[in-house]
Amino acid sequence: MMSGQWLTAVAVGAGVILVLEVLYLLLRKRLPQFHLNLLYHLWALSLATLAALQSLGIDLLASAVGGVASTVALLLTALVLYALVDSLILQRPWGKDQGPLVPKLARDVLRLGLLIAVGLFAATEILNQPVGAVLVSSTVLSAVIGLALQDTLKNVFSGMALDLEKPFRPGDWLVIEGGVRAQVVDMSWRSTHLRTKEGLDVYEPNANLSVSRLINYGSGERPFAVEIRIGLPYGVPPAEIKEVLRKAAHSAPGALERPAVRIHLESFDDHAITYFMRVWTRRAANVSRFRDGVNSRIWYQLKRHGIEIPFPIRTIHMHEAPDMEQHRQGKALRKASELFSRVDIFHELDDQIVRQLAASSQRKLFDAGEILVSEGDEGDSLFVVEKGAVRVTKSDPEQEGKHVDLAILEEGAFFGEMSLLTGEPRSATVIARDPCGVLVLSKPALAATLEGDPRIAESLSRALAARRLDTLETLEDRRSRDAAEVSLEDEQTFLRRIRTFFSLS
Repeated sequence: MMSGQWLTAVAVGAGVILVLEVLYLLLRKRLPQFHLNLLYHLWALSLATLAALQSLGIDLLASAVGGVASTVALLLTALVLYALVDSLILQRPWGKDQGPLVPKLARDVLRLGLLIAVGLFAATEILNQPVGAVLVSSTVLSAVIGLALQDTLKNVFSGMALDLEKPFRPGDWLVIEGGVRAQVVDMSWRSTHLRTKEGLDVYEPNANLSVSRLINYGSGERPFAVEIRIGLPYGVPPAEIKEVLRKAAHSAPGALERPAVRIHLESFDDHAITYFMRVWTRRAANVSRFRDGVNSRIWYQLKRHGIEIPFPIRTIHMHEAPDMEQHRQGKALRKASELFSRVDIFHELDDQIVRQLAASSQRKLFDAGEILVSEGDEGDSLFVVEKGAVRVTKSDPEQEGKHVDLAILEEGAFFGEMSLLTGEPRSATVIARDPCGVLVLSKPALAATLEGDPRIAESLSRALAARRLDTLETLEDRRSRDAAEVSLEDEQTFLRRIRTFFSLS
């Protein structure tokens, strides 16, 4: 008879464990955020033990073994139920992009409070301990723990204060007093988990953060301003300076149009006028890179407008030395002449004329990503790539707002010949792929050459016609006579347009 009861108890216990383990598999499948591996299995084992003891006819509240088993099962039940509520509600599984409904630290405190309350209830109602003795014991125990864990408790309460005040959230970028810049990952009982730009994990004690000066750049959801100061020359009007700086700021990667860029003349200093800029962005993770982009665009804009960045002037006694500037200019002119000699439309011109055109060109520098010309804009200049590379794109007629890449032009390539010679609008957009330098031949520079020898217009019209034929789509059945007629017709048309554009007789 006794053996039959024990077999029944084992069967009951095994059945309870089986049902709870199946339930565990379903929970893990439906709730991936449900993390309670070992405690859940201990809970299942405790309930199975209670069921087995009950089947043996043991009074759980009257016996010592039953009381201990009931207390353990009650505590584990509280933890499991809290884990379900945490997974289903507090972690907000229906809106993961919004973050948890209750922060992790608050959830941890709530779990501890629930565990203490259930423990007091079990001690008084199940283990039949006097309330006074339980309270005294818990007070003494709390005092001992408090003395032993002073620093830890200070971090805990500091974390709770930070959690209530919410000076930062997970995902925010902070600059902590001392210059450490890192992103908030999470907050625990003792510390706040941060990750730096170098990929290093930093665990800053909550007590330190609660008394430190913090700068919060946010996570990128709201815009913030980056302040830049630059000294520029006295000889350029402030209105012109501000316009150049505004263009540079707007062209910087990551800069926002709204709020608008603010530029102020801040002070008159010894060697320069200091201008103050406030540029807005959302790149909280890349403030240094954003500042680099703005400063780089400022340099290129100033260079193209012929505005030099001044520096302190000192009296220096110089010894006689070769004229390096003249040597540098000569080298640059030889390079420009070589590049101009490769331009198709100048092949029929004399070398002297080509060198003259190269000498009258202007060298301009562009940062990577800057637009040299835009499709549809008016233009009257030719560009020759001196160094770097540019990307040619054209709007896609089938998809509004989309662009198709046409070509990559590297050193020696040129574009804009139709705008230079006939004034046609730009047929494509050209963007600097890398930091690049270009030689720009403008209409006034070419006009002086054409006035000296109007016959040059005929050579240029022939070159344009030939280039137009090269770019037309070739049909298999096109005859050479037809091509010659087209070439002649284009040549006469281009000649008339060149003469009209340059007002030649």
